[in-house]
Amino acid sequence: AVPPRYLGKMTSQGHANVPDVVEVEVLFTSDCPNVGALQAYLAAQPDVSVTTTAVVEDGPVPVGFAGSPTVLVNGTNPFGGRPVEAGACALSPPSVAEVAAVLERLRAR
Repeated sequence: AVPPRYLGKMTSQGHANVPDVVEVEVLFTSDCPNVGALQAYLAAQPDVSVTTTAVVEDGPVPVGFAGSPTVLVNGTNPFGGRPVEAGACALSPPSVAEVAAVLERLRAR
């Protein structure tokens, strides 16, 4: 694993060079055609910690699942979508470009 890069941001306590790691969770079904490119992009981001959760079609659905793939950034879904109760494809899954834009906004803070 690649260590997080140091963005050189100052914390409220005045400490510089604290690693800024974005927590991303990808919830997906095994047959989702949209998850491969997304996972490849996220794996190449040195300041992103990725957790993947496979959603089983007939099993319990994780909290926040809004269709496959659902991308949670620091615990929230910035792409919208209504929670669903079964493993299914998202009607409007987030694209790699949309995920990249969210990460860039976070990096700019």
